[in-house]
Amino acid sequence: MAGNGPNAILTHAQRVCRLYKRSLRCLEDWAHKREDYRFKAVMLRARFDETRKIKDMRVLAQQLEEGEAELAANSHEDPVVFKSDPGGIVYRRALPHEDWLYDQYHPWEQCLMRDFFDNREKLKEEYNTYFEKSLSKKYKPEPNVV
Repeated sequence: MAGNGPNAILTHAQRVCRLYKRSLRCLEDWAHKREDYRFKAVMLRARFDETRKIKDMRVLAQQLEEGEAELAANSHEDPVVFKSDPGGIVYRRALPHEDWLYDQYHPWEQCLMRDFFDNREKLKEEYNTYFEKSLSKKYKPEPNVV
């Protein structure tokens, strides 16, 4: 995944957990039957549990690198992508409509949706009244005493 800014610094345990989860997802991609997937998932868990007894971090780091290379080599060419994730069919489909954009509508456009804009003005007034009654008193700035 491409992103902006520096990559996060991950601990060894975090990298192992992420490798395990990605490996399970890869098994799901390759499995045709649920029982095949479950059997392979149990075998994968056994492989991860074998390394719990090892205390030497050099060996563990080497095994982690080998595991990540194995995952890259065995990854599916057409992985399953969840529908709301990047690459999914509904990713960024319904973007939120900012409320201030309604203020930019031309009066002729507002006439076409009169009920909506009347109700919106009423809700804005109710919110302003609520703000004046409760929130403005609650978060009143302290006077500076010199």
